[in-house]
Amino acid sequence: MSITWERIVLENRETILHRWHKRGLDLFSGKMAPGTPLSEAFADAMGMIIDGFDEDGDFCREGVLRMARILALHPFRPSQSMSLFLELLVILREFAPDGEDIGVCRERVERITLYAFDSFVEHREKIYQLKVEESRSAMHMQLRRGRS
Repeated sequence: MSITWERIVLENRETILHRWHKRGLDLFSGKMAPGTPLSEAFADAMGMIIDGFDEDGDFCREGVLRMARILALHPFRPSQSMSLFLELLVILREFAPDGEDIGVCRERVERITLYAFDSFVEHREKIYQLKVEESRSAMHMQLRRGRS
């Protein structure tokens, strides 16, 4: 990542995080209020992504995993969930000086979004597996009661 983008993210961290978090809460249409534990966990995950934005390290990946897990629990379409990661690019563009190459930033956001999509799908698969196992268990219990 270029020095300019590192500086932009570092100098404007709180404003970027605040705007991104607000857009994330808007996605939930009033179901997640600011200050709730889930909202705070969401903000922490976003902060981890922003803090690790300039590198492809474990800290950023952990933030993406946490955020994808929260999004996977809600009945959003995958495209709707992943659009939140693309909102970060929109927000970062607002801070870019004239003539700054947005390509480097776009590439980083795209990599983060693709990683988030993989994580989102894995979490959705796990949720589905748990629901199937729960249904099987409930059916098994009903059959046992029927035999008694």
